[in-house]
Amino acid sequence: MASMPKKIVRADELIWLFHEKLAGSALPNAKIAIIPIGDGDWSALSNATERRFYPDLAKTLARIEKQLRARFLLRDD
Repeated sequence: MASMPKKIVRADELIWLFHEKLAGSALPNAKIAIIPIGDGDWSALSNATERRFYPDLAKTLARIEKQLRARFLLRDD
């Protein structure tokens, strides 16, 4: 079975998706930046201060990033 093509989205749309997935967590308004890493691939970064106060944040963001990277490419602006 062929995989579905990835949808191309803007960074602000990805940030919104992260916040949707974080809505029920201890840090629903985490500061997240989406950075391009080439060919539509991207990575999510979080604020170092928030990572210090919420040690599980990095793991949670990595899990969400894995889910979203399977479905979305970053639009080249």
